[in-house]
Amino acid sequence: MKKCLGRWSTLMVLVLLAAGLALLGGCDKGLMEADTTPPSGSEITSPVDGEALSNPVINVRGRAEVGATIEIYVNDVPKASAVASPAVPYDGLLGRFTVENVELGDEGMKEIRAVITDLYGNRAPKDLVANVTLDMTAPPAHLETVTDASWEEAEGYYMTGETQAIAIGYTDTTADGTRMRYGINEFLPESTHVFPGDPDTMRVWIPVRRPMLTVQNPDSLVHYFFEAFDDAGNVTGDPVDIFWVAAGKETALSWDDSEASGYMDQTSGYQGIKYAVRFDAPAWANYVTGMEIHTGIDGDTNPDDPQGPSGKPFTAWIWKPEADLSPGANANQGYEPFGMYGYPEDTLIRFYFPNAIDITKHADFPNKVFLAGIEMQYRLNPYIRYDTDEPHDGRGYRWNYSIWETWGTATGEDLIIHAIVSDLGAPGEAARTAIIKNGEVIPIDPLK
Repeated sequence: MKKCLGRWSTLMVLVLLAAGLALLGGCDKGLMEADTTPPSGSEITSPVDGEALSNPVINVRGRAEVGATIEIYVNDVPKASAVASPAVPYDGLLGRFTVENVELGDEGMKEIRAVITDLYGNRAPKDLVANVTLDMTAPPAHLETVTDASWEEAEGYYMTGETQAIAIGYTDTTADGTRMRYGINEFLPESTHVFPGDPDTMRVWIPVRRPMLTVQNPDSLVHYFFEAFDDAGNVTGDPVDIFWVAAGKETALSWDDSEASGYMDQTSGYQGIKYAVRFDAPAWANYVTGMEIHTGIDGDTNPDDPQGPSGKPFTAWIWKPEADLSPGANANQGYEPFGMYGYPEDTLIRFYFPNAIDITKHADFPNKVFLAGIEMQYRLNPYIRYDTDEPHDGRGYRWNYSIWETWGTATGEDLIIHAIVSDLGAPGEAARTAIIKNGEVIPIDPLK
């Protein structure tokens, strides 16, 4: 009887062990089942859908599940492939991929299609698509002439003593834009006219302002390019040289002593607030060419360079006067002279407009009265210093759209805002060259 029970006990243990192994085997099978979920959330980040490209061989970049294979097709023709890697630095999102040297072929419309397949062979239910245009043909560019300047045949350049000249050139309507450029400096058209054709011809007028001339450097030969460019990045340039010479005289008009009388003598405001000062230009002045502003202490810190400047951008304006001599219509398009942190605090900064503002029209500027000032783009930056010394002439104005919705006189203070004016003749007059002697500009009559 005992032997029988012993055999049954051993059999029972074996049955239980078999059952346990069976259960363990079932669990292991569940753990080892293949992933059947297709990849999702993938995207092509470059090129952008609808983009125009000028390079026939590109890299296609994007995001996809780490380990996924990305196959690139151009107009349904397989081109190249890559595998998505973890993003570095890790940003909590999908991996990144770059499929290099994807050949687009000839010019025209291209469908770039990406097939995404994960490590387990699951294909994304929807391929990624970016439709682009391959355009490797630059628009034409031909400079016709430069006005307010004389062509010097022997030297092969235009010469002018004006503050600005007008470059006139041609392109066609395949161009996305035109400019006059030297180095990183560029000047854009002020007007265009299209002549019908196939494609249409486009004529452009581009104001070009002279570079800074000083007693030490009274002239400057600048090598420009009249350029036409398209949205694919193709550029055609027609070279032109302009020889700028000293001309006339220039001065900064002011109604203050240019020194704030106290550390706290400064003002600022919110985005949209404007400050202006009225000027009576002398009879010889024909253009407003620039401004000076005494910046205050803004209390901000440059996050990129704690020891560097912290001034934020503002917009510079010239206004026509109303009947009561307060600021009226804009006389320019608004100019942002500095970028972010582009100028120092607590100093008199100077800048020039890209295009001089003509103040010779009596209907717009009676007796050559005009107003100059700035519009705030940021809250409490910049600050403008003011002079509290007597007397005050009431030439300062402030405008706040959220409170007054009109201009009000800035009483008890003289804003340290100056206007730079020039005596150069009106457009169309002969350029007046000059010599500089002992620090003085002496005009030369071009007819003598």
